[in-house]
Parts: sequence; C-alpha cells; structure tokens
Amino acid sequence: MTTALSPAPPTGPVPDATPAPGVDGPSLAAARPDRADLDPGHALGELARWRREDAAADRFPYRAVLGHYRAVGKNAVGEELLTALRAVEPHGPAGAVDPAAQLLADWLPQVVDGQQGDYDSYLGTPVYTSLTAAGAGPDQVITALLAEVVATEAAVLAGNPAGLPRTRAALRALAAAAGIPALIPGESEDLVAACAEAVAVARQAVPAGVLRAVELTLTPTTRGHDEQMFIRVIQIFEAVFAAVGRAVAGATEAVAAGRADLARDLLAEAVRQLAGTSGVFRVLTTMPKDAFAVIRANTDGRSAVQSRSYRGVERSCPTLHLALLESGLPQEELQPVMAELDEAWGAMKRTHWGITMKIIGSVPGTGGTAGAAYLREAAEARLFPALRRAQPAG
Repeated sequence: MTTALSPAPPTGPVPDATPAPGVDGPSLAAARPDRADLDPGHALGELARWRREDAAADRFPYRAVLGHYRAVGKNAVGEELLTALRAVEPHGPAGAVDPAAQLLADWLPQVVDGQQGDYDSYLGTPVYTSLTAAGAGPDQVITALLAEVVATEAAVLAGNPAGLPRTRAALRALAAAAGIPALIPGESEDLVAACAEAVAVARQAVPAGVLRAVELTLTPTTRGHDEQMFIRVIQIFEAVFAAVGRAVAGATEAVAAGRADLARDLLAEAVRQLAGTSGVFRVLTTMPKDAFAVIRANTDGRSAVQSRSYRGVERSCPTLHLALLESGLPQEELQPVMAELDEAWGAMKRTHWGITMKIIGSVPGTGGTAGAAYLREAAEARLFPALRRAQPAG
C-alpha cells in the first residue's frame, strides 16, 4: 500500500483510456485524472507535510484530498486516508474566531463519513449553515451552485454532445437566478463560449467565501459525471428549503408582533424562491435512468427525507396559521399569500414526483425510500391544511 513515506507519484494526466466524460459517463476528474490524484499516498503526504509545518486551517491541503476523492469516488477512498482525516483537529489563532478553522471543521464531516454518511454529510450542510449564519443570502449560494453546474457541463460538452440539453437548461437556470441576459446558442462551440461568459458574470456578484464553500462541497460517492450535477441540484433545493423555512419563521414572529405587512413580504419572498426551482428541475430531467441507478446504489442512508429544512417548513406552517388566528389581525391580510405559498410548495412536490417517475419509476429512491410512491403521497400534504379558499357555488 502506498503511504505518506512512499516516493511521490508521477505527475501529469493519465493517458485517456476511458469513455468520454459527460452525461451517462465518467466525470472529467475521473476520466482524465492527474496521476497524483489516483494515489492516496499523495493526499497522505500532503496531510503529513501540513501537520509538520503548522497545521493552520488556512493551509489545509484541500486540493490534494479532493483531487483523490473526485478521481476515485468517495465510496472507494481507503481506510488509511479516512483515518488520517479523522485525526485532523481544526484550529486557528488562540482566542480568535477563525473563519478558516470554522470552514475546515464544517467540511471534515463530508470527507470522513466513508460509506456511512447521511444526507448532511453528502451535501456538506454544515458548511452552508455557517455561510448563512455569516450573512450569505440564498440567492448568492444558488447562483454560485448553478455557475458550478454550467461550468462543469460546458467543460465536457465538446467531447460529449449528449450534454447539450443539460448545458442549455443549466445556462437558462443560471441566467434567471443571476438576473443576467443569456442567449442560448444551438451549437456546442458557441454554447461553451456563452457559458463561460455567463459564469464569469455570475461569479463576480458572489462573495469569495461563498464561491470557496461551493468549490469544496463536492465529494461524489461515484466517478460518474451525473452525480456531480445531482449533488449540486440537491444543494440548491436545500438552500431553497432553508430560505423558505426562515421566511415562515420570520413571518410567524412578524404576525405575533402585529406586522402583517412584514409577514406578507417574507412569505412572498418564499414564493419567489420556490418559483425559481422550475429551471433547476429542468436540469434534473436530463439525468439518464442508468446514471441514477448507480447513484442510488451508492447513496444508501443519504436520503433527502432526512432534510431538516424540508421537514421544518412543513412543521412550521401550521404554527404560522395558528399565530395568525390568535393575533387578531384581519385574516384577509395574509391568507392570499399563504395560499400562494401552499400552491407553490405543492407544485414543487408534484414536479418532483413526476420527474422521479420519469427517472426511476417505481423502484426505491436514494437511501431506500419508496421513491415515487413516497413522493406522490407527500405531494398531497398541504402546508396549511386548515386554510381553504372560498369555492364558488354550483
């Protein structure tokens, strides 16, 4: 076995002997890896060097670790590297709150879980939770994630034209999220150029800390290109769920304070966030069934049913309605926007169900859920079950 004391592996790309990277194929990192990334000894050696020097969080060898993870897939990472990563103790300057140490502490659960991870370690949820606490807005996070999808798809498009529909869909979603104009060319070469321009513009509007967090939170379990898109899409939805949950919680507090106007604005923002998911769903529909079957087989225990943000929205909305009933505020002040939120949430769930039927049919979903059957049942649940719009007579 290669260890940290072994000679450094040869550098440079491995000769291409795999299928073209892209949709229904390997990722670019797996198809054309650097030799060093294939050898766990390289990452082990960089970790050992980091410890010997000063073990400062801002000097952690993320590149070496992630290079290996993305070249072989997280589920294939050996125990020696996992053990070394589990021994890492993030620290910053004594007596100071160090953002680099916090980032490393948040990121480590994503790479030390081996094959026993959960939904949060699959997505890097702690990293995004800290981003939000530090003031990052959901639009910034979503824009950065979509920019990564567009850049990843464009990078392989020249060698795999099967990616045209996904690249177009991703570029449209990014343009909508970032509020930038984007023409969608029909030819691969022109589309790649349009993607590069849109990604550059979008990233300029996102803080460096958000871009860095997004860069680090991609540790697919497999070598497949499609899983990279899948992870980014789930991260986007988690950002939306968290934003909706915060809006509902804020609206509940506003209602208790007699601020119907503030509550209405917060709920309208939640509706806007949900409306933006339609373009992301279009990206997801480009996943081949075979690709998802591989992901499903490698993500046991990492089901989206574990999403605390999703469950939190469905638990907190009845509380909001009860607060409104007890507040003495006129019901008509908020009921229309509550109904809009209810419909937007239900539409999102119905779309998810339809896509699941297309991609996996009736087989179990990720994490062993009942798949489409579970989603169909969930889609029928209302956010405000006691809220009923007046129905016309006859």
